[in-house]
Amino acid sequence: MNWETIICLGDSITIGARSMLGYPEYCGNSLSELTNKHWHVINHATSGYKTIDLCRCVTNNFANLKSFKPDVISIMIGTNDLKTKTNYEDFRIAYEQLIIKARLILGNNEILLLKIPHLMEGVMLPYKIQMNNEVGKYNEIIEEISKKEGLSLHSMESTEDDFYDGVHLNDKGSKRWGKMLADYIFQLRSVDSVRKI
Repeated sequence: MNWETIICLGDSITIGARSMLGYPEYCGNSLSELTNKHWHVINHATSGYKTIDLCRCVTNNFANLKSFKPDVISIMIGTNDLKTKTNYEDFRIAYEQLIIKARLILGNNEILLLKIPHLMEGVMLPYKIQMNNEVGKYNEIIEEISKKEGLSLHSMESTEDDFYDGVHLNDKGSKRWGKMLADYIFQLRSVDSVRKI
């Protein structure tokens, strides 16, 4: 079989807590159509996880994740750090450790970082729309890390219609994010044929 593998690391947004499938599964489906290959999707995400939780989970599942021989890994984490007010420096340390583990799993640098989405109007407590200032600060850290490490960074364009509760994606949002991520990966392939993905 002619296939490639993508691992998507994240929290409830990635796992698709408020939709039938998560955006990773929709991404794999779109990539299959774009590349004429099968895409094996590993959605390694858990609702409620902060960055350090995901980091430790990847450590505990390291051999298993590496055995899939992924071609690309995406990371979208930080919404629960926002909720629990994780210290910025602690967030940075945990995020950098997560990237080290992703590199060791991949054996290369094909890691795509996704910015934390801004909260939408009507967001449910304990989230508040005013937290978007903090979202911006966490995203600045992610952007600094991406530049320092030479990794791709992408911001997923969203509207209120993409969200179930201002935080989690609904079916429409998961499908849109999956398509956007697939298009971004395909664009990277097309623009730079030297890259593996």
